[in-house]
Amino acid sequence: MKLIPEWEVHDKCLMAWPCNKNLYNEIIKDARLEMAHLANCISDEETVYMYCNKEDYNECKNYINNQKINIIQLELDDSWMRDIAPIFIKEDNELKCINFNFNGYGKYPNYFNDNKVGEYISNQFSITSYLNDLTLEGGAITYDEYGNLFSTESVLLNPNRNNPKKAKIEQTLTSLFDLNSIIWIPEGLKDDDTDGHIDNILCPIGNRKYLIAKSYDLDDLNSNNLTKIKSIILSNLSSIDSNIELIDIPLPSKIVVNDKKLIASYINFYFSKNKIFVPKFNVKEDEMVYDIFKDIFKDKKIEMIETSHINYGGGNIHCVTMNVPKNVS
Repeated sequence: MKLIPEWEVHDKCLMAWPCNKNLYNEIIKDARLEMAHLANCISDEETVYMYCNKEDYNECKNYINNQKINIIQLELDDSWMRDIAPIFIKEDNELKCINFNFNGYGKYPNYFNDNKVGEYISNQFSITSYLNDLTLEGGAITYDEYGNLFSTESVLLNPNRNNPKKAKIEQTLTSLFDLNSIIWIPEGLKDDDTDGHIDNILCPIGNRKYLIAKSYDLDDLNSNNLTKIKSIILSNLSSIDSNIELIDIPLPSKIVVNDKKLIASYINFYFSKNKIFVPKFNVKEDEMVYDIFKDIFKDKKIEMIETSHINYGGGNIHCVTMNVPKNVS
């Protein structure tokens, strides 16, 4: 079995409608408006499936107002599709998937519906699936086309995930995905509600290139941390391939929504065939990041989308989407 890099052609995009009122409080309407806009933008590139609770169906349909988008009623606890959808793989030139355990990041009591979403999706699209009892969210791993997988110890080894020892996790993931190496990062961004998902700090983009978050604010708690992370990744990858390139992507300046400081990152973006969908925070780094992405992805249009209210809930564009690969032959 092989993991399928995110930049390969997608068949569809899966999303979930914001429903956790305890998380979003009075700004849930703003988060839903941003989610509807994001779904409409992605639907210009690929088929979108939006899942929502029965009681939210009419509102979801009215906000989206797009017949191209499939709106499916499904019991949900939250909207982080990246973390609850199946992990898609290639086996014998066929698209298959693995459904891992989801436990609400080991801290939220309402997760039982979300833990069933992966099975529902694999059945809905008739994709052969395997069940694995390792607790693993989609945002907790990232991977390249060379069999290298990256994750943070602060997530997979966190006692709140109830996972086995590190060696057993490595054995399981290496066997499942036929990996060449697992590169461990001690932790992700400080105060990240997920305990430090890798998809806020690192993203392979193919051809030995990797985007990595960087803080230019020396007073930022992440500044030294990200410098150490870059050194770890560079050391590990250079021992495998001397031709790798790490590209710095600045973190946004301080963003506050409803008196809450956001844990935000431009790395939390979404690939599509012709576009790259990148968070926009209305800070000075937006223009800089746009130029960097435009220079990197010369054959794609860079579309920056305002998602600060989605981010208030703890994630961004990558967190609320899951790409289903199209052709694995």
